[in-house]
This record gives sequence, structure tokens and C-alpha cells, in this order.
Amino acid sequence: MSKLVLTVDDSRTMRDMLKMALDGAGFRVVQAVDGLHGLEVLESHAPDVIITDINMPNLDGYGF
Repeated sequence: MSKLVLTVDDSRTMRDMLKMALDGAGFRVVQAVDGLHGLEVLESHAPDVIITDINMPNLDGYGF
């Protein structure tokens, strides 16, 4: 079973690039558009790894 990665980034381009690279490496990927959305995603998923941006609207990477 492949590992689940949560990516949290407000940049769609960065989310797309991360998803493409991680999918290609055999990981499953879920995405969030900012820290608040990331917290919502955590309610229904238990990722093995989280990759987060620092500067985001609503809730930054540090607060997340």
C-alpha cells in the first residue's frame, strides 16, 4: 500500500507540480488550498506525510 501525502499550498501551480511528482513516485496525494482547508482534510484523511507552504491566506503553514 502506498503512502498518503497531504499537500497544503495556495498556489494551484505548486499543488499541480507536487501532485504530478508524487503520483509519479507512487504516492497517493490529497490536497488543500490553505491551512484551514488542510485542517478539514485531516478530519477525513490520515496522511503519512504533510508538505505545506508557509505563506498562505486564512491560516499559514506555521499555524497549520
